[in-house]
Amino acid sequence: MQGNIMAQEKEYILNESFKALLESIFSNPEQSQKLIKAFEELVNGRATTQRLNFENLKNQTIEEIRQELVSKDLFQSEIKRLESLIYSEVARLEGIINTKIAEIKTEIAEVKTEFSEQISSAKQKALYWLLGTAVATTVTILSSIWAMMNFMLESLK
Repeated sequence: MQGNIMAQEKEYILNESFKALLESIFSNPEQSQKLIKAFEELVNGRATTQRLNFENLKNQTIEEIRQELVSKDLFQSEIKRLESLIYSEVARLEGIINTKIAEIKTEIAEVKTEFSEQISSAKQKALYWLLGTAVATTVTILSSIWAMMNFMLESLK
């Protein structure tokens, strides 16, 4: 079967001008003939273990394109998976952040309440101190007036 396929393939022959170029490389005609024979072997694909022809090149190219498409599909699916993972992680972190924000708001409300209570207590203490000072001042003034009245009454007698 392989021989049959090779028989169907076209054999390439070097043109005469190229042969003349190769003959001009060596002064020895035997060496020139060997070089021409080597080029013919190379051109006709007998110089390699795998015959290169258009069908093989086409099949190889199609296979490489398929592999590339599979790689692109795999890459795109991986990107979608990572995108989904990122979105779920962002949602999880948003939940944690919202929980922490709620905790901080609760703590702020507690501090405000405690601060309001302390201010109220301080206001009450200041009011008591002010009343105490007013009573003491009133007593002092009344005592002074009493002493002055007594002194004036004593001086009048």
